[in-house]
Amino acid sequence: MALSNILSLVLLASACKAKQTTAAGFPSANQQCPHHPAGRLETAALLPVCPLPGHIGVLSDESSNAIAWDYPPKCISPPAKDNTTVPRIDCLFTSTTFRNGHGISLVSSTLTTSHIVGVGSFDDEAPPLGVQRRENLGPAYEIVPVEGKGLGVVAKRKIKRGEIVMSDYPSLLIGTGFLGTAQPHHRRRVLKQAINQLPDKLRSKVRVLSRGAEKYEVDAILGPNANTVMIGEQDGEQMHVGLFAEAARINHGCRPNVHSRFSERRLTMEIMAHVAIEPGEEILMSYVPITTVRDERRKYLKDHWGFDCKCQLCTGTKNEIEESEFYRRRQKSLKESIESARAEGFFKDAIVMSGEWHEFSEWDMVPPLAPEYHDSLANLHYANGDLFNATRYARMAYDGWVRFGSVDDEKLEHSRTVLAKIEKEFEKSLKFEKD
Repeated sequence: MALSNILSLVLLASACKAKQTTAAGFPSANQQCPHHPAGRLETAALLPVCPLPGHIGVLSDESSNAIAWDYPPKCISPPAKDNTTVPRIDCLFTSTTFRNGHGISLVSSTLTTSHIVGVGSFDDEAPPLGVQRRENLGPAYEIVPVEGKGLGVVAKRKIKRGEIVMSDYPSLLIGTGFLGTAQPHHRRRVLKQAINQLPDKLRSKVRVLSRGAEKYEVDAILGPNANTVMIGEQDGEQMHVGLFAEAARINHGCRPNVHSRFSERRLTMEIMAHVAIEPGEEILMSYVPITTVRDERRKYLKDHWGFDCKCQLCTGTKNEIEESEFYRRRQKSLKESIESARAEGFFKDAIVMSGEWHEFSEWDMVPPLAPEYHDSLANLHYANGDLFNATRYARMAYDGWVRFGSVDDEKLEHSRTVLAKIEKEFEKSLKFEKD
């Protein structure tokens, strides 16, 4: 479960045009296979012989590491559209040692898998200092029974606004290209094996997740629990379905107190607090975009999750509902206007509207992550030629990313680079004025 959820695997697969699909026969380790999924991914072309499974290299020079898979890769390939087209090869890869034994099963194209390995997504690095400090505070949450909801996630200690509440790794990552082209029985067969190959502890956690009404087990598990994430190169397959077994326990709230962000580089879902959360308070995340109006929101939740939302924003007084609807419509309108003003070069207007948007998000108790907001303001002031305020907000953004302590330091490093650039130009301008 997350901010951007799929309807269910069944609905997703049926939404795509069915194509004839052939299975690779799931050969054993001593059989010959018709593809080259287990060797070094130096080309997406079909090769006559499949080498011994167990290692996969990289397509680019981004990384020299190789991954040792724990099971022979299993592949399905849709036929080429013509004699000159090389079909995409989708394979099941499983690592039981991923993230110090957490484990993962990946069902994706060989090209996308090569990209993920190449950028170091499978590398286990020492956690940043911010992560270590957070771990010293003790667990932020526990999974316990919640009245009327089954299990849910509840704060175990006081959680600060902007704090990372949970870091979760995917149990399964599934390319939507595979979901859209594989025949249903092939799809279910591969996904069932993907679950079976997970480490015992993780497999048990996946199997006890809440289930939907779908007929088949894998569909019933993934339908109400999976979410979409973007993985892969810009011109390749990007959308994947991810199952995060811990984050899937977070229940829906139309006024959530947490939201999520996914790092492709670290294959990690981080759950962050919108506001301060008290011990014993349930942790809630919106299953729909936060600006979705009430009627659309309730219909979507009913159609795709099968429940009637009875929260205060959905069942409150007419005035309460209208006030919330106004805030959310205004936030959506302001965000669109800010992007339009930025694109057209009206940076001063974008700055003013950013402040107004921030006020409305605070009133609606769903404020943005502070360093992201400050990053945006730093860029707008810089584009507007105001180096003083650009420097001010760039410093606030950098300090915020340091305190944030994400497992992915890409934002922090980018913020450091931007701050150094702006400070250099600001100092140069001050020296010019003095001279």
